[in-house]
Amino acid sequence: MVFVIGSGPAGVACASALLAAGATVKMLDAGLELEADRRRQLAGLGAIDPAAWDGESASFLKDGVEVNRGGIPLKRAYGSDFPYRDPLGLPLVMAGVQGQPSYARGGLSNVWGASVLPYRDQDLAGWPLTTGELAPHYRAVLDLMPFAARVDGLAESFPLHHEQPGRLEPSRQAAALLADLESDAGSLAASGVNFGSARLAVRASECVRCGLCMYGCPYELIYNSAQTLERLLAHSRFSYRPGVVVERIEEQGAEVEVRGREIVGGEPFGERCERVFLATGVFSSARILLASLEAYDHPLPALDNCYFLLPLLRNRGVRDVIEERLHTLPQVFIEVLDAAVGEHAAHLQVYTYNELFRVEIANVLGPLRRLLPRVLERGFLGRLLLIQGYLHSDQSAGLTISLRRGAGPGPATLEVAGRGNPRTRPALAALQRRLWSLRRSLHALPVTPSLRVSPPGRSFHGGGTFPMRAQPSDFEADVLGRPRGFQRLHLVDASVFPSLPATTVTLSVMANAHRIGEEAVA
Repeated sequence: MVFVIGSGPAGVACASALLAAGATVKMLDAGLELEADRRRQLAGLGAIDPAAWDGESASFLKDGVEVNRGGIPLKRAYGSDFPYRDPLGLPLVMAGVQGQPSYARGGLSNVWGASVLPYRDQDLAGWPLTTGELAPHYRAVLDLMPFAARVDGLAESFPLHHEQPGRLEPSRQAAALLADLESDAGSLAASGVNFGSARLAVRASECVRCGLCMYGCPYELIYNSAQTLERLLAHSRFSYRPGVVVERIEEQGAEVEVRGREIVGGEPFGERCERVFLATGVFSSARILLASLEAYDHPLPALDNCYFLLPLLRNRGVRDVIEERLHTLPQVFIEVLDAAVGEHAAHLQVYTYNELFRVEIANVLGPLRRLLPRVLERGFLGRLLLIQGYLHSDQSAGLTISLRRGAGPGPATLEVAGRGNPRTRPALAALQRRLWSLRRSLHALPVTPSLRVSPPGRSFHGGGTFPMRAQPSDFEADVLGRPRGFQRLHLVDASVFPSLPATTVTLSVMANAHRIGEEAVA
């Protein structure tokens, strides 16, 4: 029997590959879930058409959502913060960092934006594998999830890896932007700009375009790895053990001992197996591995993607966006490769209207909003788009992770601090200039004074703590994700990525986890 630790996207992808290869798999997980009362409310909401919702029936989805000048600090799931709760209260100190580990069933896929895009070979410079080696695993993991995409200008650089993707209708603002970009596609491509419809892990055919995606889909159409877990539970060689937090892993000859604590009561937990696949995310995996290596007080560098928000104001607006039926996930992807920005492409996700835009306008204007005629506000919203952007980890601030030994028998403290990068500010400035130069193609102006750059960790794309190498040194891993010093422990989340391309991370994490699972037991 082998253990997979964690039920997030990496965990379920790895478990799927292991089962396909003939292994018997037990998944260990903290497994926190949405509160029962919210689950009942959600079931009731999802059982009826949006036209039948009254003013209160969907209000619970928005509990705790507060928009301020820095954006939304942490995205909630159906009004709950359960994806970020620590059931044991393990000591965690964050300095100049935003981000959290997840102990939830499904991990951070409870709150992700559903964007999926593969990596390109040029993104994998310094990696001990190629996109050709990942390609069959991209296809395999896309079969685990719903997938909505189009064959467009992105396909040449970013293959679909899927025969029959679903199709989500774009909003009218997105359709207008795509039409304008298509009219200048040749010159954009020649200047290093690729674009296309956003690719999303969503059951497109069932989408009712209720506009509540940012709070959690009332019909649960956005992929959550807990959905794959439900399917795995039907497999005769798969078992699931929730309610435990793993703290340490030790190899003992041909066996691996996994130790931790029960969530209820905090009692010690311990089991043995033949092999372990660790998929708990960059923070929890670092805590477990540093403790297992007895590497206390060792500063471990971690990678991140710089995450920023930048409004775009279109030259011409779209009428009545407030009343439009639409989804509010990303609508358009734009990839910008510019030598002034850096040797790697920046990834831009364009959002069109959602109701949080109105809250943001109120925050910016304050009492002056009362003086803004409603017709002007509606016209402004019809022109407003929002870029959610990412830079490659080479151009981004990073993190430093350390584990400090606890006092007496107490648990160790995980300390996470931000680590600046002198390349970030020049890269962002160059990207803003590039977008300004594209204003005619975009038929829009970037509102550069409103650029917001989040602290390290806010992208939730963290990784690179034990990077894969062809010949690993200390605190590095081999191509099967085994940190140096281990033979039967495989790290399968983004912790093993040697770099973090700007494009979306989850699909590649799943593909690599699937690859490791398949190859480790071949």
